[in-house]
Amino acid sequence: MLTQQRPGRRQRGFTLIEALIAMGITAFGMLALAGMQMMLARNADIARQRGEATRLAQQQIETMRSYTSIAVAAGQLSWDDLAAGNDSSDGNAHFTRTWSIAGTKTDAMRSVSVAVSWTDRADTLQTLTLNSVISQTDPGDVGALGFPLPANTTLKRPMNRSINIPVPAENLGDGRSLSRFGNFAVIFSNDSGYVVQRCAATATASDLSSCSDYAAYIVAGYVSKTMSSFPSTLGVSTAGLTGYDTSRAIECSFDTATDQTTGATLSAYKYYLCVVPTTSGGTWSGTMRLAGMASGTNYLVCRMQYPTSYGGSANTRNVQPYASVDSSIDNQNYIITTSSTCPTVSSLATTLHQTCTSSNASRATDCPAS
Repeated sequence: MLTQQRPGRRQRGFTLIEALIAMGITAFGMLALAGMQMMLARNADIARQRGEATRLAQQQIETMRSYTSIAVAAGQLSWDDLAAGNDSSDGNAHFTRTWSIAGTKTDAMRSVSVAVSWTDRADTLQTLTLNSVISQTDPGDVGALGFPLPANTTLKRPMNRSINIPVPAENLGDGRSLSRFGNFAVIFSNDSGYVVQRCAATATASDLSSCSDYAAYIVAGYVSKTMSSFPSTLGVSTAGLTGYDTSRAIECSFDTATDQTTGATLSAYKYYLCVVPTTSGGTWSGTMRLAGMASGTNYLVCRMQYPTSYGGSANTRNVQPYASVDSSIDNQNYIITTSSTCPTVSSLATTLHQTCTSSNASRATDCPAS
């Protein structure tokens, strides 16, 4: 008599086989995943190393491009010094850098090639190469182009700040400079040359507690003479100015000029600087006058009024009366003479500014006493 096999046992056997197959598939999948992770890690390493190699290659190109002279000079990298070379450095790998430069030092342009090589974690040699061109340009010419001024001059901004800020002003290191003028001190914005704070004369870079916000412009310049000595009571008058913030007084400094680099006294010149307060964004207008010549010796006050070809606005060229001055202005210079006509100074014909002579019925007005 035949017996029939129970179906449950067959099903249990097939279930074990299926489980083994599933485990095998899973194992292969995990191995594949592990391999992919290793590949991703290697690629990530290579990407980081390639980035470092690119930086090293660019660094060498910029180093060669940053020569500071054409001819060989002690302690400087010059155009004539540029040559092939190699070095090495360690980072996320050991890098070997090699560079070459084509042509000769007499060429106006030379091509440069920098190759960086390293061995990755799989012990495979990797190489990156950058190519560029370097032109022979006098660094002095490049510097001049960086600071263009009116009339295409090559004068640079002293201490890399507004030319209207006195050279001796102390740079505070935060975009501002402190300057003292006897009975007061001011803080300038290095970029604009505007006065942004007023301080006591005792203010220092380490103690600015006396300073308060103060919107103002400066007007400054030199006074020279054709005589042996200046009038004994010479000064500067701002009575002819209008439009400024009259809630605050205009403050001026007037004294014998000094060499702003060495500090040496320049007895042939006087230097004045006036701080003209304004409302925020405001302007001022009017005429500046030299004071102290209302009577006595006959004088003419002549101003250095620069022609249009010098560039700049009428205000900066010292064309008076000033109109809507909206910035600090310097080089507002004058010369005093006892001659009957205004002199020519360094081929610049000066312009009559004040007639301080006994024949001028308006002398007391035109030439204030103080």
